[in-house]
Amino acid sequence: MNHRMLIALAAGVLLLGGSAGFAEGRDETKPPMHMHKSEMDHRSDKEVATEYKSEATQLREKAESHRKLAKLYHGRTPPKGAANYENVAKHCEQLALYYENAAKEAEGVAAELSK
Repeated sequence: MNHRMLIALAAGVLLLGGSAGFAEGRDETKPPMHMHKSEMDHRSDKEVATEYKSEATQLREKAESHRKLAKLYHGRTPPKGAANYENVAKHCEQLALYYENAAKEAEGVAAELSK
């Protein structure tokens, strides 16, 4: 064998042997790093479903609030000039729609967890 190949082979053996030693020294009772970092608390499905129902209620309240704002802006007298409140009213209507859809999704998750 040539001298360079012998050095490369020796380095490979050291690297492989070193990593095997590292794996053996690892505490196998600890969860993998990604699990260790997460803050997963293990609650019952019923508890989580209750939270989703509560979130759905809050989202529906926000949707209603934005619907009321949209109605307010639709009825508001425009300022002098070409400006008006139509874009603001549309913005509020769009937010109301988003919140309503989010509430429906939260209720769907709650229903699934309640099965």
